[in-house]
Amino acid sequence: MESKIIYKDERLELCEDYIDVGYMAENIEVKDMSGEIQEIKRSHSDKSMTILASYPHAKEDFTSEILKLDELLSKIQVPLNSYMIFDKDYEKQVILSNRLKKFKVVLDHEDEFGNMYGTKLVSGSLEDKLTKSLFLISKDGAIFYLDMPDDLSNEFDIDRLRIELNKAYTSYTGVGCHG
Repeated sequence: MESKIIYKDERLELCEDYIDVGYMAENIEVKDMSGEIQEIKRSHSDKSMTILASYPHAKEDFTSEILKLDELLSKIQVPLNSYMIFDKDYEKQVILSNRLKKFKVVLDHEDEFGNMYGTKLVSGSLEDKLTKSLFLISKDGAIFYLDMPDDLSNEFDIDRLRIELNKAYTSYTGVGCHG
């Protein structure tokens, strides 16, 4: 995976560690909108899948893209836990949170998501922010699909996400291949 991200002609670097498709996801602690600490678990007793998505909070507003993704996920008929993760300094989360149907907005208050999943930007104008990323975690807790555009102006591949959601739901192995 490329460790450089482009943002308006600026080259930004990601932290060195990242988690890739096939590896077991990590449990992480986040803060919800009421300031309570929550643990996002990699797997669930009801065998539901999990989506972890992050966007940087930058001068560019990703709201319309977030709402489009949320609309797609709200129509999914299978058990799916969906988290929109922002860095700890994000201020618009309450406004955005009230507009989302499926995503639960949380803050990466201790940089666990950024550091463990490799989504933390470590240079440039967005240093210490999260890059745009989407992780689909299968029922068994493994990373099934990952979309992390190397240019922040590129949207997630929604058509591919639909396909991967269907494949992840219909194929259950019981254990990740690197678990």
